[in-house]
Amino acid sequence: MTFPTTDLLMTFSVYSFFVFYLQKWTTIFRGASLTFETFLNFFMGIATIYGLGILIYYGYKVHWTAPITLFAMSFILKGLMIWVEATLANIARINYIVQYVGIIAIVACPILGFRLYHLVV
Repeated sequence: MTFPTTDLLMTFSVYSFFVFYLQKWTTIFRGASLTFETFLNFFMGIATIYGLGILIYYGYKVHWTAPITLFAMSFILKGLMIWVEATLANIARINYIVQYVGIIAIVACPILGFRLYHLVV
């Protein structure tokens, strides 16, 4: 079994965290702008497909168990990040936290995706 590098694990975990919030935002989006809703759905779909593509290519390049290990380890880290974010948002009484994290994700996902590409390739 091959284990991912720390850089790859942390980058993929943060990428997954932001994609999770994009997916969550698309399910609760009730905005007046149909254009933004279309953009949000498109961006979320591309980010999800890109993450799956990175996992598939990583498995092709390294070993077929490598993406399973990466996914499992990042799933645990992503769960911890979501728990920390939810706890901090509850303590600070921040409204619309999903939207705030989603806006950050729109900027962060392309940067993290670029970093993932260079870590895997």
